[in-house]
Amino acid sequence: MPNGHEVVDQMEAAGWAGTGDVAFAVRVEDWAEAREPLAAAMSAALAPFLPYWLGSFDSAEDAEAADQERVARLRLIFDAWAQESQPQWWEERADPLPPGVAQALAAR
Repeated sequence: MPNGHEVVDQMEAAGWAGTGDVAFAVRVEDWAEAREPLAAAMSAALAPFLPYWLGSFDSAEDAEAADQERVARLRLIFDAWAQESQPQWWEERADPLPPGVAQALAAR
């Protein structure tokens, strides 16, 4: 993951071993053992987005009551991420935010 160098402790605590600056590997005997390591990896990969995360909405009213500026920021991030091509593997550090998003967020 592009931010792997920032989440080493979190990944290692879940059984992952670093294989490079931003890469990790984990060995499991069967698929059932993968749940915790995969959950930790997903959490670590989302760490750069957490300042913009809103949590879940249980109703339309909850969504409407949310801070709409944060909603707009998160929409900007995920729309840009969905439109860009992602590499199969990350081998070196990279900005986890899509190109131009950091500048757009700073301008808000």
